[in-house]
Amino acid sequence: MTARSPSWAGYAPLDADAGVLFRAAVSDIREGLRRRRSWSYLAVENVKNRYRRTVFGPWWLTLQMVILIVGISIVFGHLLNADLRTFLPYVGLGYIVFMLLSGLTSTAAGVFIAGSSTLKSTRQPLSNLVLRDVGVEFINFAHNMVIYLVFLVIGLVPLSPKILIALPIVAVIAANGFFLGLWLGIAVARFRDLQPFITSILGVAIFFSPVFYNLDNLSPGIRNLLVWNPFTHLIMAFRTPLIGAPLLPSYYIGTAIVTVINVAVGLAVFARARSRLPYWVA
Repeated sequence: MTARSPSWAGYAPLDADAGVLFRAAVSDIREGLRRRRSWSYLAVENVKNRYRRTVFGPWWLTLQMVILIVGISIVFGHLLNADLRTFLPYVGLGYIVFMLLSGLTSTAAGVFIAGSSTLKSTRQPLSNLVLRDVGVEFINFAHNMVIYLVFLVIGLVPLSPKILIALPIVAVIAANGFFLGLWLGIAVARFRDLQPFITSILGVAIFFSPVFYNLDNLSPGIRNLLVWNPFTHLIMAFRTPLIGAPLLPSYYIGTAIVTVINVAVGLAVFARARSRLPYWVA
């Protein structure tokens, strides 16, 4: 037990029953959330170290994002005969949230392998490692959202009360990233071939996500196929209120279904395999 929280039980015995394993997993998550000063500090330091000795620091990420968004908008706007004034914020916000989702998935896959030395040498909640990586991705996301403020200032997107709907969606995305790390990180630690497979999928995921095209312009068959992509629901639920588009219930029902499944799988896998994880990363 730790001095900070005597209720944290650490690892449960490998032969413990399901109830004991589940309580230990929930205790790990609760303790990880309590230690927010620890993982948030590590997340900030991670970003600082990545851009150490540069003039603009993390703002280089935002500058790169601006260049990509403008380039994609010009090229695909020309190909799709879209009005650049409305197409630019559509692509911009879609690409920003896609990069958040892609980053959360990529870091979730390798979170326990990358943190294997910490995992084996210290006694701390495993959820700390996941929370730190989620924090890093959201720091990057916060920098990129400055682009949305520019869209607001120059009048490319409307300022309306609907934009507040995006705030709980951001919280939902954070929860998805966290629980994704709890089960996907463990799955990759156990089956190492999953990591290159996930990397390959993420490399083409943008073409199967509604980032620079509108779902209404697709044939029913393709549109129904994209419904199975979790990114589709999260992207549309986040972007729609920010650009002033109609709020379709299907976006939010899909987001709720994705989240419920993710949380359930995360809790089940984390409870079942948490005590075995140090052996799998050894």
